Amino acid sequence: MIETKQLQIFKTIVDVGSFTGAGEQLGISQSAISQHVRALEEELGVSLLVRLGRSTRMTPAGEVLLRCARQVLEKLDEARRFLDEHAHGRAGIVRIGTPEPPCNYLLPEVLVELKQRFPRIDARVTSGHTAMTLGRLAAGELDVALLPLPLDAGKLRVVEAGRDELVAVVPPDHPWTALPFVTARDFEKEPLLVYDRASQITDLTLGFLLEEGVFPRIAVEVDHLEALKDLAQRRLGVAVIPVWSARREIAGGALVPVRLGATGLTRAWGVLHPDLQPYPATLRALVRLFADALPALFAVGA
Repeated sequence: MIETKQLQIFKTIVDVGSFTGAGEQLGISQSAISQHVRALEEELGVSLLVRLGRSTRMTPAGEVLLRCARQVLEKLDEARRFLDEHAHGRAGIVRIGTPEPPCNYLLPEVLVELKQRFPRIDARVTSGHTAMTLGRLAAGELDVALLPLPLDAGKLRVVEAGRDELVAVVPPDHPWTALPFVTARDFEKEPLLVYDRASQITDLTLGFLLEEGVFPRIAVEVDHLEALKDLAQRRLGVAVIPVWSARREIAGGALVPVRLGATGLTRAWGVLHPDLQPYPATLRALVRLFADALPALFAVGA
């Protein structure tokens, strides 16, 4: 079997022109150099080098091997550099899972920052409900997940990454825009636009209403926030969504956010990942980035 050390010795002999010079450069005795070359020639079944006094020249077979050796050694050096960068959080592939809303409205900003900080880290993003994402994380299909809390994380590590607020969004001429906040009772006369039933957004919205004994009239149920916002603008009802998911509409004046209750309806978010030992530097860099970037993104539109 050909060893990379043998290829490196052979290449060095050719580069410096002699066995003695190669031994001095590599810190290996001349006898050891000769043994490695002899073993390489025996493995390949051809003569590679011819000694001419104190100098050395290649045979035709040696010229062929030199081309191959250079390619192999360059690729190995490239692999070592890449793995070193990966070990220090500067390169690699990270697989991220999160529900549809943050996938659409939060992750693009985070991924732009990721590529600016670590150009050689590539991301693979998969959207899915919380239960589905947790399953993928536990099965090793994901490296990290961004999910709303609380949840049963099992043996996964959880790093809290800020809080966001759910708000009612209405057109600018809606009577609610004059109120500092709305109560569950205010929903009794308003049709409700409901997001995906499997979402925590809907769980918290219905919990806010049912806790006060308010049974809303659901006008439309749809599993895409873009459609939900469009329906709210068209006055088909009131939608409850994360404030950050409507930042463009709020900034443009198409929708106005209204707080739910005097203190607001908020929730925490967590970055989850397997409890790995050792802790990969690439994963550590991504978790740190989430923790740094998300609090400000959650507040956009508030």
